[in-house]
Parts: sequence; C-alpha cells; structure tokens
Amino acid sequence: MIPQTIGREYDVGRIAQIQCVKNDTLKDLDIKGHCFLLLIMREGNASFEVGGRTIYAAAPCFVCFDESKNPRLIRKRGLKCDAIYFHPAFLNVNMTFARVRSNDYSHLAMNHDMFLLRPFIDGEKYVFHIFAGYSDNILRLFQRLDSELLEQRDWYWSCRSRSYFMEIILMLERVYGSFGQDSSEESLNRLTDPHLKSAVIYIEGNYQDDVTLADISAAASTNHNTLTRLFNQELNTTPVEYLWDYRIAVAKKHLEFTTLPLKDISLRCGFKTIPHFVRKFKEYTGVTPSDFRETAVAKRKAAFK
Repeated sequence: MIPQTIGREYDVGRIAQIQCVKNDTLKDLDIKGHCFLLLIMREGNASFEVGGRTIYAAAPCFVCFDESKNPRLIRKRGLKCDAIYFHPAFLNVNMTFARVRSNDYSHLAMNHDMFLLRPFIDGEKYVFHIFAGYSDNILRLFQRLDSELLEQRDWYWSCRSRSYFMEIILMLERVYGSFGQDSSEESLNRLTDPHLKSAVIYIEGNYQDDVTLADISAAASTNHNTLTRLFNQELNTTPVEYLWDYRIAVAKKHLEFTTLPLKDISLRCGFKTIPHFVRKFKEYTGVTPSDFRETAVAKRKAAFK
C-alpha cells in the first residue's frame, strides 16, 4: 500500500502521505518499500510472521512495522484493530526512509525536536503494551484523525490530521521508553513508585481535559500530600507543575510542525483561552508561542538547506 489522502474541496490535489483503516482485517498486508504501519489493537490478539519470526500481540497494544518489513497475519482471535499506514515524511518533510536510518538521524531528531520513530526501526521489538490511562485518548485521537482525513472540513485538514497523529506518536514514544529503551530522567521506566507512575500516565492521557490535583490523586490511589512528596522526590516537581510542563511540551510540537491557529492549539492542550495559553507558555519558556514557532521553523529550515 502507498498511503495517500488527496485534497478534494480544500487544497485540491494536496497529497497527505497517510491513510487510516478502521477495524482493519489486516488481510494481504503490503507495506514493504512503501510505508510504515502502526496498528492500534483494542481487543483480541493476533500473530504475525515477520522475517521468519512469529510475533504475538495481545490488546491493548501498539504494533509497529517499518517499510523494510513484509508482515503477514497468521491468525487472529476477537481482533479489533485500527491501522495507520504512513510515510515518515507526513510527520516532517525531511524524514525520508534513508534519513530515518542514517547515522546522524538521532542527532538531527534530538537537536530539532523531531520524532525519533524508534519503535518502528528498533528491529527487535514490534509490540508495545498501551497503558490503561492512555487508551481512551488514543482512541479519541485516532477517531479525530480518521474523521479529518475523510471530511477535510477546511483548509487545515492536512495540518490538523498531522497534529492528531503527532499526539498518538508522542504516546507511542512514551510507551516504547517504558520498555527500558529510554534511560532519561523523564522516562517512565525509571519511576519506582507505582502511585507516581499511575499519576504520570493519567496526566499524559488526560492533559487536554480540565484536570485537577484531586483527579490526579484519585487516579494514583493516594492523597495529594503523599503524591506531591513523591513527585518532588523522583521528578523534582509537583503534580500540577508536571501537568503544565506536559501541556507545554505537546503545544511545542504543534507550534513546530503545524500551522494550526493558536486557538486550536490552546484548546487541544488544556488551556482555557488564547491569553491563558500565551501567558503560561511564556512563563514556562520565556517566549510567546508565536515567537517560539517562528524561531523553531527557521531553525529547522536552516538545518536542511
């Protein structure tokens, strides 16, 4: 499959290198040399043959294949699975298959805050369990991504669809890191207390909503005093500060890689109004969202001239 969604009424002829398939049967998969494949398994289980190996996946989980693979479904039971076929260039025009595998890709990705897509090119792991606290948000994001590609309701259809996909990829990266692949201080696999980990997962799965300290404490099955102490001990922050930090981190991605209006970004990331978004963003970064976007885009363009 060569993933393509083509502009109809708005931005006629524009090609977005992505295609969603709800409740994909996974019959006759054909991605080799064409695209990456992200499966979001909601129910059931499935087995795949990949390069002579048998890969077993049980919901809820992500399953990731790159364009060098030719996966074949062997069997499935009670499977409910949504699929996203995409070229890495959909996330960033500079992300060709060759560059994603180049020696300097990780350096470029880290320096320009791109997406590492490590789950797809890892070569060892294909299946990544989805935290229960992420499931609802992932389903919501997929539904909105699929709807945006189908309806193309305004000039922002391609940009907005990319933004939904980016948020799914951010969650995939976090899940991937929990398997011990990420040794950074922010990695979920470094959190030793189960209450703290539950709180972090809840925040990262619900940042777009009106989240309170009481909500976070309830999700972590502990009181707010104990939770605040745990956050200070392991993350050197508070639960509410972590929430704002994460919202700002997601907003940065939207500012860097989309042209979405500030109104859209502010609502998507849990800010009440545009002024509220601008004030908080400047408080945490020292610059306004507009200035951050201008600098980030200029930096990225200069790096790939």
